[in-house]
Amino acid sequence: MNLREIKKDIEYVLGAFVEDCSIFATVNPNASEQEIVDLMDEAAKLYNDLKDKVNVKVQGAGKAYYQGIRQELLQGTDALYERLSKAVKTASEAPAEKKPAAKKAAPAKKAAPAKKEEAPAEKKPAAKKAPAKKAAPAKEAAAEKKPAAKKAPAKKAAPAKKAE
Repeated sequence: MNLREIKKDIEYVLGAFVEDCSIFATVNPNASEQEIVDLMDEAAKLYNDLKDKVNVKVQGAGKAYYQGIRQELLQGTDALYERLSKAVKTASEAPAEKKPAAKKAAPAKKAAPAKKEEAPAEKKPAAKKAPAKKAAPAKEAAAEKKPAAKKAPAKKAAPAKKAE
């Protein structure tokens, strides 16, 4: 357990909660928008409080301090999820808003057939396709498949002697 993991946990858990709130508000038309906004505000406050506590320099028993922060994160998000759960229950128990039923349109009348006789369409000649390319002869294909010859590595030049 290190400080980076705790920071990531705080961002992930509270970010997921805010996302759940926004999805619920979007999907459910009976949701109380003010209640959802209040929950999101509480999550933001918890996020800021925990981030401030994590960024404090701790002397001595840091492990116990950070364990306490994790416990506070879990307890805080549990409380927020319980409030969200209550909001979901109240929204699902509320009667659904009745939308006015769309009136069905009368079936369209079929058009009378046209009395004019049309001349049959002239047939156009089919477009000619280009002939397919023939496969390369076997000898050429075999030559193409062989890998190129490897070059010998270049030798390093000997260091130049200084003239005295």
